[in-house]
Amino acid sequence: MSEKTAKPMSGRQVIASSSSLLAAVWIVALASIPSAQSYRDQLASGTAADQIVTAYDAMTVIIPITMISSWVITSLWLKKLHIAATATNPTAMRLKRPWVFWSWIVPVVSLWFPKNLIEDLLKSEGSDEATTLIGKDTLTWWLTWVGFALVNNIGIVSAFDAADGYVPIRPELELAGACLLTGAYLVWIRIVNTLDA
Repeated sequence: MSEKTAKPMSGRQVIASSSSLLAAVWIVALASIPSAQSYRDQLASGTAADQIVTAYDAMTVIIPITMISSWVITSLWLKKLHIAATATNPTAMRLKRPWVFWSWIVPVVSLWFPKNLIEDLLKSEGSDEATTLIGKDTLTWWLTWVGFALVNNIGIVSAFDAADGYVPIRPELELAGACLLTGAYLVWIRIVNTLDA
């Protein structure tokens, strides 16, 4: 199907993909609790660390799958909104259209470009509801999203230079990340519904 005949993404699809990501993060976070103990038990029984398998190991694959699909769906939806905003006002957006996709993953600029993109789209929307989301709400959404990403990376990085006996499954980090993502999600659905109106 070509880009011209493809059905454009809707806010409902963005919320569905975001909900899938949130569910995946919570499933993995909850699985990390018994899996951390299972890892300790296997390690104590003499199983080599590289031979230990837990439910957590099997489930973590759902996070990148749901994250990538959510990124693609959200980016296609944002592209549609970007095109509409610049068609009405060519100076409405500070970022060019390719940044709709790349702003989420390019190092350094991914710390503020997506927030700028969303705020520009809300300004372009022009409704009272959109205007009230700019500021405290977009900042809350963005800080909880970045916090989620940082907390998840702490667990990964801390395992690189770990001592023998280190348990790489960290339920406290998984649960903190899930809570942060929940906070981001609660504001995100308001943003999506406002932009999709």
